[in-house]
Amino acid sequence: MLSTDVFKRQIESMYERLVKLYTSVETSPVEQLIPDTWKELGIAVEELQVANEELNQQNVQIAETLEEATAKHYYYRDLLDHIPEAYLVTTTEGKILEANLMATRLLRVPQSHLVGKLLVNFVLATYRSTFRTALSHLSKGKQPHAWSIWLQPRDSAPAHFAITTSARYSAGSGEIYLNWILREMTETWTAITPNPQEILSFDPTAVEPVSTNLEKLLHQRPQQTYVRGDSIPLHPQVLWQVERGLVKLHTFTEEGEEVLLGLLGASMVFGSGSVFLPAYQVTALTDVQLTQFSLAEVKAFPDLAQQLLPQLNCRIQQMEALLAVAGQRRVKHRLYLLLRFLRQEIGEPVPGGIRLNLRLTHGDLASACCTTRVTITRLIGELQRRGKIRIDSKSYIILDENF
Repeated sequence: MLSTDVFKRQIESMYERLVKLYTSVETSPVEQLIPDTWKELGIAVEELQVANEELNQQNVQIAETLEEATAKHYYYRDLLDHIPEAYLVTTTEGKILEANLMATRLLRVPQSHLVGKLLVNFVLATYRSTFRTALSHLSKGKQPHAWSIWLQPRDSAPAHFAITTSARYSAGSGEIYLNWILREMTETWTAITPNPQEILSFDPTAVEPVSTNLEKLLHQRPQQTYVRGDSIPLHPQVLWQVERGLVKLHTFTEEGEEVLLGLLGASMVFGSGSVFLPAYQVTALTDVQLTQFSLAEVKAFPDLAQQLLPQLNCRIQQMEALLAVAGQRRVKHRLYLLLRFLRQEIGEPVPGGIRLNLRLTHGDLASACCTTRVTITRLIGELQRRGKIRIDSKSYIILDENF
């Protein structure tokens, strides 16, 4: 694959030959100069044609990758719109950024009007201060919180909602977002003002058990182990949840080049129905332990579906981050965003920086950046000389703390 730097060097090389040709005009006979001129021009044109063909092929490949990623994005958005639970994404201040169709039905606000509004506006005025206090706790932890709250949909009586909330860091924007799943409960509002703890029940220090039945389902459930390099089988009626380790989702182009689709760590979910690519594969990057759920179990236990749904949003955010990587025109920008993405997903603080807990070859990075191994080797060398990264004795990449 032709990089911008290689193309630049070819242009510089042709320019140097032209300078030499111009210099020889004063010293060479005209009869000898004309054949030399045509020869040099022919070589220059041929090199430009080859470079143009390689750049066109590269642009086509990037366009196809972007098209696939965009299609997957709309696929997941459509999937979220049709799940039977109300789903929201907000900022840490509670500003609504995304809402599915069920959320608009419960809150009785059109989807286009709901985005941009503050969720606190649907909380009874008397208890908004308590709700804002809960928001400040929610953004500080990664574990999902199960709680309940009374909300007042537009032009409707207050209703009691069971809520599961989790915080998610976005590698692309560097912001923290809150994912919300809302389910209307059976309690009805009375004219008697209830106790504040009955209106908003929230314990920021613990996650309440969502369901006793769900606990029984998960208790002593067998786990399956795969060693590094194993291909994990996919079945249409099965979902896998990662309990320990790291797996890679990937596919291959018609030319045999690998395309990275995602890196899934603990608690994240995947299955054959989670993407639509026919060549979709899953490979263990480390020794992993997986828990298996059937789609029948997910349908039979709504609480299980509610628990797994936030992980689907994590998949969407990963996809958006990788889409941002593929969309960069310059290879060095692609590599920078990829390393930032890996820092967020598999980074671990060590003295003097952040270590990526996966041995990545230059070929692995080149595949993820849609470029050549030689280009990645050169860029990695530049980052090492600038002190932005270093390689430890076990061949792990360590990023500078300010990378």
